[in-house]
Amino acid sequence: MPVTRKTIQIKKSHEGLLHKELNVPMEQPIPAAKLEQALHSSDPAERKRAQFAENARHFHHPKKGI
Repeated sequence: MPVTRKTIQIKKSHEGLLHKELNVPMEQPIPAAKLEQALHSSDPAERKRAQFAENARHFHHPKKGI
């Protein structure tokens, strides 16, 4: 039986919102210091996005170009 990978579905309208909130261009990764600040934000939606980003850093990401 083949192994199927589950992907995380993010709405197109939600993609890049954390980058916009933290004023980081989409081409660049979010610096750890800014991510840490966002984890302690007063905005619950920003905290949720920051927590997801922190968790996603530990996901297994496939190598690019393969």
